[in-house]
Amino acid sequence: MKKKNILLAIIFLSSSLLFILVHIYYNKVLNHQPIISETKVVPSHNDNKTDIPSEDELKLKEINKLYETNSDLFGWLTVEGTNIDYPVMYTQNDDYYLHRDFYQRYFKAGSLFIDKHNTTNPRDTNIIIHGHSMKDGSMFHDLLKYKDVDYYLEHKYITLYTLKAKEIYEVIGVIISEVYNNNDNVFKYYQFYNATNSEEYDNYIKNIKEKSIISIDTTSKFNGNLITLSTCEYSKDNSRLAVIAKKIN
Repeated sequence: MKKKNILLAIIFLSSSLLFILVHIYYNKVLNHQPIISETKVVPSHNDNKTDIPSEDELKLKEINKLYETNSDLFGWLTVEGTNIDYPVMYTQNDDYYLHRDFYQRYFKAGSLFIDKHNTTNPRDTNIIIHGHSMKDGSMFHDLLKYKDVDYYLEHKYITLYTLKAKEIYEVIGVIISEVYNNNDNVFKYYQFYNATNSEEYDNYIKNIKEKSIISIDTTSKFNGNLITLSTCEYSKDNSRLAVIAKKIN
């Protein structure tokens, strides 16, 4: 009987600990970011098809409602089959969302945010989005998996919902770089924002293709929009991994 009570006590304590850990996780991660619902549109026989909003239209509507809560919202980034499914913020201060959530409260993991040197209206050629690589797998941690070519092949498309449209991007390069000194005469992927001519654009793409750690045939031509997803990478001091993708729709 005594052994049975001890066993029940152990089970109770284990269950309680699991509940506490799950509760902490939800408060640390999920409660710090809004959720876009996975609403499926199922028309009835009486519905007029022209009046039925698409799933993308419903998502855009939800994102615009979130914008009413926080006007720093630029859009929503999703990579299907990964944990990357977050709002993207934009201010003129890179530090602001480094450790703040969508609701502007302190949060160690921070938010995904656009580089302060970018211009979104009019929009730059290359939008750079920063995010932490968290050990719990959240934020941009899954970008590190792009070192594996098989992972790239299964996750080569990225979706960015802005306030106005759904944009689809295809990965064209994955690079590992460092944050260099200002006077270092080297290629700095994180300083390319806008191409004023085809020579600048082609030179950037050439550098990306040469430095990509996996072989990708797809390239991009001048006037094509790009996004760069950038996160910390720990093989060296001040190391960064960046996934560069071109807009295809």
